[in-house]
Amino acid sequence: MAGLLTTRLPETATLIISICIFAPQLIVVAIAPWVGRQAQSWGRRPLLLLCFAALSVRCAVFAATSEPYVVVAAQLLDGISAATLGVLVPLVIADVMRGTGRFNLAQGVVGTAVGIGASFSTTLAGYIADSLGSAAAFLCLSGVATAGFVFVVALMPETRDGRCSA
Repeated sequence: MAGLLTTRLPETATLIISICIFAPQLIVVAIAPWVGRQAQSWGRRPLLLLCFAALSVRCAVFAATSEPYVVVAAQLLDGISAATLGVLVPLVIADVMRGTGRFNLAQGVVGTAVGIGASFSTTLAGYIADSLGSAAAFLCLSGVATAGFVFVVALMPETRDGRCSA
């Protein structure tokens, strides 16, 4: 999206991109404590669904428009996803690994998987953008987020209070 904005609006792209980087961090700071409280009362699963829904909508909006105000608003959804994942990943790992003594190992495995996924998604999105255009790349990423949503619905049990088995 930064490349599209730079091409389309070179005189204001720096400001818009700065806002797109800074604003989601404010959202993370503002809602992370709320996410932690809700993870205890609602459970982990509903919040993960919120996270994947926000990612999917964000990518779909990016596929549909590059209007600066809409892009900034959609980028705020990244703050929701970042706060949710930042709080929930360690909680779910702790839930699943409870009593095994392997929390750090599991956290390392998940961190490695996230790093591989991030590298792969950037590479794949770049290839799709070069071949089919940026809208197709964003739609593909939206599809991946939607698949994550479906996997959480279909396959992930609630882990709060030891409700899952490791």
